[in-house]
Amino acid sequence: MATKPPRDNELESILEKVRQVRNFDFRNYKRATLQRRIERRMVATRCKTRASYLALLDRDPAEVNTLVSSMLIKLTTFFRDPEVWAAVDKVLKEMVRKRRADQEVRIWSAGCATGEEAYSIAIAAAEAMGTTYPGPELKVFGTDVDEASIAFARRGVYSPQQVEGVSKERLARWFVPSAGGYAVRKEIRRAVVFGVNNLVSDAPVSRIDLILCRNVFIYLDAELQKRVLSRFHFALRRDGALVLGRSELIPFAAKLFEPVDLTRRIYRKDARQEIPLLPHERLAGPLEQAGTQIAVEPPPQKDTQRAFLKDVLDSQPCPILVTSNEGIVTLINQAATRLWSRSENELVGKRLVSLGLPGLSQDLLVEQSARVRAGRSDREVADGLMENSGGETVTIRAQVVALRGSAEHGLLYVAHDVTALRSLEQSLQRANEELHSANARLQTSNEELRASNEELQTTNEELQSTNEELETTNEELQSTNAELDATNRELAHRTQEMDALTFSQRTIIRTLSAGVMVLDPNGRITIWNLAAERLLGLSEREAVGQVLWTLNIPALKRALLVRLRKYLTANRSLRLEDVSYQLPHGGRGRATLVATPLIMETQTLGSVVLFEDTTRLAAVTNENRELKERLKQ
Repeated sequence: MATKPPRDNELESILEKVRQVRNFDFRNYKRATLQRRIERRMVATRCKTRASYLALLDRDPAEVNTLVSSMLIKLTTFFRDPEVWAAVDKVLKEMVRKRRADQEVRIWSAGCATGEEAYSIAIAAAEAMGTTYPGPELKVFGTDVDEASIAFARRGVYSPQQVEGVSKERLARWFVPSAGGYAVRKEIRRAVVFGVNNLVSDAPVSRIDLILCRNVFIYLDAELQKRVLSRFHFALRRDGALVLGRSELIPFAAKLFEPVDLTRRIYRKDARQEIPLLPHERLAGPLEQAGTQIAVEPPPQKDTQRAFLKDVLDSQPCPILVTSNEGIVTLINQAATRLWSRSENELVGKRLVSLGLPGLSQDLLVEQSARVRAGRSDREVADGLMENSGGETVTIRAQVVALRGSAEHGLLYVAHDVTALRSLEQSLQRANEELHSANARLQTSNEELRASNEELQTTNEELQSTNEELETTNEELQSTNAELDATNRELAHRTQEMDALTFSQRTIIRTLSAGVMVLDPNGRITIWNLAAERLLGLSEREAVGQVLWTLNIPALKRALLVRLRKYLTANRSLRLEDVSYQLPHGGRGRATLVATPLIMETQTLGSVVLFEDTTRLAAVTNENRELKERLKQ
């Protein structure tokens, strides 16, 4: 059988930091996936070691939020994987055909990310209902652990790139143009209710006809997969359907669900298996109120009675927690606050299952507590591990009993440090194993056959795990490709703008009446307009690319070019009025020459030289002067 990988203390410290800051528990998620996410953030933040990245998380809580977002891949599109949606359409049509006239169709899109899948299933269900929709008979619940994604989904507005998977007919029928994209029509938005829900720790929505949960299980280990599947089984009505991602082959799903289409991972609830959950753990009420949080207050108590009970609990050496029937912490003693290094204010008034206290397993807080609360068990016990202040691993044995016979009903949790007892139990177990070694040798043949079978099962699990890792990598590559595609579109847009600006600039320069010469920092000509061709006698093809001071231009004397080079090399401007120059047809003309260096901050980009003919202006000026002199005589 495959051996358990060694504990990675640095990785576990990072996950513990995330749990403390954001209350996200990734400890049962697949380690290979988490390692890749953390390594990507290390590269982005230029942290070379995990220790330095952990120090960054301590300094910057915002990086914790960024890490959580990167761990929760939100790659989703409308009507993703057409083959699966074709099969889902058949399930919906059968569901609509069998429902009673007064029965509401209830659908749950679990792990819906930014909402595309929840709206897709709502549109498909509305189309299956035909002319009877819109109406109050359809309700779709979209849930995800990421609050930012749920907030985006509630807006119901998507860019043109995000709706590329929607056909033209559906886009025209179920969407309306909005600023920068498309908005889902009101009749669909009213049918979809979004809320924050953790599939691992929160209770499921109830009375569901169809659950759509794709590409979520590939991130969970076998223990969490079983827990979530149990919640799905409880949430579904009789003959309800479950649709998983095609990359998620879960062998033990057949124990709870009847396979309908294994290729597309579609199952139906096996009504012979019942997984009970307590009614107060359901989320239908809060979700149907558009995600409104309902605060549960502890029942009122007399101050004297509460103080007495607090004194009694504080006198006990073992940690004790008291909760109401709704799971809200109402009392805690000093031993418990010392054990978990939490103040009383941090614990009282909050749901125990959401506090993430180490040593208290989820099974104890949910399933086992449910049995005690319902009276099916007098006491439940579970062991858990935690690290003490010295960094040593200790074993906590917690038991839960019902609190009855008083004005308040609830549960009492008592914790004991049984590290020494567990060590003794392990020693006794080893001794017992040695006593039975003789009998074990007699069963060697049978054990070898069993081991061979287990190795085959392990090989199958490893192959499945490899397939899931490949699917996860593919998800990441698709996400990266989507980002690159968006960047390429932005660059293309910028390029078009630059091309248009360059064309306008060149056109303006070419149409100026003054000769324009633009030089690079080395004096090489980059722009030579039509006026420069006409005044200086060189065509654009002859001038561009040449160094100005090396050209033989009759209009510009060598001394003038030397002076011009001297000024521009020193990044100084030069303006010369009434420059005499030789016209291309052989006559003499007058001109104004202006040379200006182009400097941006401390970088020299080159220079621009303007050569404006003033021959006619000079002639008119002389005529006016001569006329004035004659008038004076």
